[in-house]
Amino acid sequence: MNSLLESQWSRSQQHLKKLIMQSRKVTICLDGWSKKNLTSSFLGISACFYDVEGKTARHAVLGIAQLEHPHTGEAIAEALATCLEEWSVDTEKVLLVVTDNGANMIKAIRLMSEMSGEGDSEDVNEGDDEAGEADTEVSNESELDLPPSVAYRRMQCMAHTLQLTIKIVYKHFDTLLTKARSLVARVRKSSKLMERIMNDTGKSVVTDNATRWNSTYIKIRRLLEIKGPLNNALIELGVDSLMVSEWTRLEDVRRLLEPFATQTDLLQTDAHSLSYAVPAILDLQCHLQQFESYKVLTTALLADIQQRFSTVLDPSAVNFNPVPAAACLLDPSVASVLMSAEVKPLFDAAKMFISNEVTRHS
Repeated sequence: MNSLLESQWSRSQQHLKKLIMQSRKVTICLDGWSKKNLTSSFLGISACFYDVEGKTARHAVLGIAQLEHPHTGEAIAEALATCLEEWSVDTEKVLLVVTDNGANMIKAIRLMSEMSGEGDSEDVNEGDDEAGEADTEVSNESELDLPPSVAYRRMQCMAHTLQLTIKIVYKHFDTLLTKARSLVARVRKSSKLMERIMNDTGKSVVTDNATRWNSTYIKIRRLLEIKGPLNNALIELGVDSLMVSEWTRLEDVRRLLEPFATQTDLLQTDAHSLSYAVPAILDLQCHLQQFESYKVLTTALLADIQQRFSTVLDPSAVNFNPVPAAACLLDPSVASVLMSAEVKPLFDAAKMFISNEVTRHS
């Protein structure tokens, strides 16, 4: 049996190597995971590429490396370099390396760029996930100064970065969300309440988790879905519910978070390409600008999005990454979002990057 499994693994590995070698570019994705109580930690390394033979996009796991504490940038870089060597993925083939915003991840990609002998990557602030901005504004295409093609160009995980922005909402509504969380916990501890709600609605309350994206939104949405039967059951059993004003505010939070949940789900799937990154952020900016309530909060969210995603949206940013805008421009289904005057600098940057890449590879 072991011999059969080893033989199957060897054939599968060689087939995947062949597909990767035939692809023009590969995007590498890194993600860390630790067991409960931090007893063991692992680094997942996967690759996204276009399968020329199958004419489809592929996402394949290349390896899961165990990391010893501490999880330094050097350790991550070493694990990544070993994995890429095992799969014969050379530097030129790596289009992007997608990671979360941890300082160790940022440092690891910088070290990979340095080891390649082609200079530093674009992440200039090793311990910070925020992007800086240049002093000058871009007014036309001729003034654009795009960063050169670099080895191991890092890109922040879009979905993860959105979660950092959403924390502003959680902080603003902390008292309300804490009370809603307590209500959910109270319901889950009562078999009578759980049975009554399930019989009346066919649904149950949902708990949230800090590491499970969208879980707070899902918790709020479920509470609102079963609000009537839930309140009736609470009254009969003499359990306090939320006040009318709190239910109203909870509905406001749901409306505010809904587009963030939608775009998070969209950005973390394999079904859509990088071309959806820019449209997703622009859609959220439009949502916040049109949201009528809590102007102080929405203004803070807009500023935070602009700062966190300046590497994607602002060609004048020091570490601007033109790849997402270029991908958007080349995708007919979303290219129109770059055609408005408000984002002309981004359109020009995308066009210039594509032109430079065509010239470089011709």
